[in-house]
Amino acid sequence: MTLLEVLVVIIVIVILISFFLPGLSNPGHMHRTPLDTCRTHLRQIDIAFIMYASDSNGHFPMQVFTNDGGTQEIRDQTFPHYQKLSGYLLYMPTLVCPADKNRGAAENYAQLTDTNLSYFINVDASTNNPSTTILAGDRNLQSNGRAVPSGSFTLTRSLDMGWTRELHPNMGILAFADGHAEISQGVNLNLAVRRQRLGLSHLSIP
Repeated sequence: MTLLEVLVVIIVIVILISFFLPGLSNPGHMHRTPLDTCRTHLRQIDIAFIMYASDSNGHFPMQVFTNDGGTQEIRDQTFPHYQKLSGYLLYMPTLVCPADKNRGAAENYAQLTDTNLSYFINVDASTNNPSTTILAGDRNLQSNGRAVPSGSFTLTRSLDMGWTRELHPNMGILAFADGHAEISQGVNLNLAVRRQRLGLSHLSIP
């Protein structure tokens, strides 16, 4: 097995354990907040992208030319990147945050549009330095105090990044290329941005 395949297996096991242990140890914890569910969604999205990469010579769809079946040249829409997960992520509501009242799940990948997504994609993400590489996250970003609109957004280390109140109260979830997802507030978000290997990253915001 390659290192990437081993990583996929480990991540799947960790996620399965995280699903079942809290409920077994304390049934009262079965009630999940939108923030908890959102983090679970982004972990599952992480796994799907990592599985795609394991079948594509270690490359995410954003690193593969469209002529070769990827989405590298697509910057102004987010849904084509997620459509590449159709063989790995089958439950469409996973692509929508439960707190996102303006977005609804698509019935299938053929009908998927940006209005069926709550999560941005870092189109410059790769499997290099996976533990610090932001892969995806909640779409309710703000930059220098202003909400980031839908479309392509250039993320640099000099920006003061934060979260709007649209999904979660001044916080959000970041998913990383190693399969983990974490709750982030403004300070933590800026720290995560400054840890990026590239000086700038292009985010596709649905």
